[in-house]
Amino acid sequence: MSRNIAAPRGTRDLLPEETSAWSHVESVARDLARRYAFDRIEIPLFERVELFARGLGESSDAVEKEMFRVSGAQGSGEEAAPWALRPEPTAGIVRAFIEHGMHVRPGPLRLTLIGPMFRYDRPQAGRYRQFSQWDVEVIGDAGPAVDAELIELGHRFYAEVGLTDVVARINSIGDAECRPRYRQALVDHFAAHEDRLSLDSRRRLRINPLRVLDDKDLPPELAADAPRGMDHLCDACREHFDAIRALLDVLGVRYELDHRLVRGLDYYTRTAFEFYVAGREGQQQALGGGGRYDGLVELLGGRPAPGIGFGIGLDRTILAMEEQGVAPAPRGELVAVLGMGDDHDRRLQIAGTLRQAGLAVRPDGSSRKLGKQLESASKAGARWAVIIGDGDAMALKDLATGGQRDAVSIEEIAPIVSG
Repeated sequence: MSRNIAAPRGTRDLLPEETSAWSHVESVARDLARRYAFDRIEIPLFERVELFARGLGESSDAVEKEMFRVSGAQGSGEEAAPWALRPEPTAGIVRAFIEHGMHVRPGPLRLTLIGPMFRYDRPQAGRYRQFSQWDVEVIGDAGPAVDAELIELGHRFYAEVGLTDVVARINSIGDAECRPRYRQALVDHFAAHEDRLSLDSRRRLRINPLRVLDDKDLPPELAADAPRGMDHLCDACREHFDAIRALLDVLGVRYELDHRLVRGLDYYTRTAFEFYVAGREGQQQALGGGGRYDGLVELLGGRPAPGIGFGIGLDRTILAMEEQGVAPAPRGELVAVLGMGDDHDRRLQIAGTLRQAGLAVRPDGSSRKLGKQLESASKAGARWAVIIGDGDAMALKDLATGGQRDAVSIEEIAPIVSG
């Protein structure tokens, strides 16, 4: 007997009974994207490794440790280029922005997508090697108002899916003018304690010292005494960040300052933010985050253009919903169409009419006894059953209460079910 083939480690199958929560959160995300005037964009699941190495940073974990490289390509030249499954979408969206000359369109551009991302990470609760993400990007707006708007949008998303106690952590990591001073202050601080740093942090100290703050193994006292980016901001960056905070106060968005928040990718400038919720044991769980990337378009070969965006992990969002006992919005009532004998043509005709009226309909395709059909309909989650009798006779049975209306017309069914 041959051995069963299981799903790859770090991935999972979503079975039908698990997808209602996914449909709910995706629907909320798409509706919010529409209400906030974002246009949908789709990009490839794989790109050249060079795009991610240049855009995300050679030293970032996403490039150095977590990238799924695509091997086995045949041919030469472009076809033999090293490819990778996308670990995040921003670099690909900016690549598309440049490639298609989107800078000439009326701006700023507001773009969104929902789709799978891939990282070779250690699998754990809410963290998979293939995960789904809702992404929004605004390219062409340098003002603080859009920063506050996106933080408020993320906060509203969590509220509308039913989560409570979500807080935004925010920070400013400066720009090309003031960040070098901050980098040097971090180097001076951590170099004096290098023997207490992890191997990862020692390497980061030489390549991108801000990433040392992102090390979960950093001794707490070293982190507490580390220089703060806020103390090294230039006047322009400080004014930008102060304006964001004032706008968030006006919008009523709950936020906290987090001086260790630097995000894990090299393209971030100025604003950085993440959304957190308390887990089962009180520990804070990151649900998503983003920030400003004012130099990324130019870094990837385009004309200079500011940008900001966020990515929200849908897997983590649904896990948090489960932990808080948040039930997804119920889907529309399912109607089963049942009959007697071989009247399958009538069942399909009636099902078609009810579907045109907007109902979710499941006709029984068997010739079993009516009792067996009713049992199957109930197990399938149907709330209503249309029972076809002789001639034009039909009955509508409420499978939840057991009540039944005899001699109903096809025109009466949709209002009853929808009401």
